[in-house]
Amino acid sequence: MTTSTTPSLAKRITAAAAIFALVACSDFTPTARQVAPGVLAVDTAPGATIEVLDWGGAGTPIVFLAGGGHTAHQFDNFAPLLTDSFRVVGITRRGVGGSSEARHRFNRDRIRDIARVLEALDLESAVLIGHSQGGLEAAEFAQAYPQRCRGIVHLDSALLGGREELAEIFRSTPPPSPPERTESDNASIAAVQAWTEDTQGFRLSESELRAVNELDGTGRVLGPAPRDTGPRYGWPGQVPELRWEAVECPALGLYPVTAPLETWLPFYRDRFDTTTPEERSQADAYYRAFSSWTAERRAEFGGFPQNRVVEYPGSGHYFFLNERWQADTLEDIRDFLAELE
Repeated sequence: MTTSTTPSLAKRITAAAAIFALVACSDFTPTARQVAPGVLAVDTAPGATIEVLDWGGAGTPIVFLAGGGHTAHQFDNFAPLLTDSFRVVGITRRGVGGSSEARHRFNRDRIRDIARVLEALDLESAVLIGHSQGGLEAAEFAQAYPQRCRGIVHLDSALLGGREELAEIFRSTPPPSPPERTESDNASIAAVQAWTEDTQGFRLSESELRAVNELDGTGRVLGPAPRDTGPRYGWPGQVPELRWEAVECPALGLYPVTAPLETWLPFYRDRFDTTTPEERSQADAYYRAFSSWTAERRAEFGGFPQNRVVEYPGSGHYFFLNERWQADTLEDIRDFLAELE
């Protein structure tokens, strides 16, 4: 008897505890407090605090959502350019930067964090601008809270479907690797900024590099700071499957389109004349496969009536931080936001 009933009892107790935790969490009231000029700490759940950057401005609220491994400081050189017409804030997800170190248990927690940041800031709804992983979170938020999403801007994001194909591309035809940073490249934040710009073609802010790296007492960059951003997309049972037909708010997808590889990646361009035939062959194989995959994904995204696609030929994943493409990005975002009014 004991052997057969104890597991059942344990399951009932576990289920009851889980339900109690969910109810308690649903009754949680988020609060915001200022911790530094332009920096807020928002308590979104018991033991969970989210770093929110407030760049100021007035008008339609815009919420920036960072790419994977990044913090809201990723947008320090971009988001303030919109404060002339909009109220602009940015969210750092749990597990990185100034947000709680403790990971969230489920993907739905990070979506609820966004909703509770809006609640704490008295924002009924907002336009979400997400880079890479942040754009997927924006779409999931729009699906879960349709009344709170005015629109979405995807910065090289929302490339849904075909992920197994992408994994195979990187496995069988990996892209050229950038050169490793030398001791002099790691000598300071400014040196890392210069290395990133020279090899990748974009410039991260000093505040972002400080947030995602560990430094010693002299300011030398030791390497990436520990991060734990929690469960990944695709884990069964953790989030509803993202369906574009269920995302009611309009979305603008801004996408880089790979030019010939020797002009697309600065570090490869600089050493193109010295690459071996084997290196060029592998790079070309990657370029053809990746270009085809991203083209299919853009077409998939643009096939839904509420979505629109704009392509930037010759740009890269961080095009909005590249001087060549930043003005075009801002213009396209402003045009899209004007249509929402």
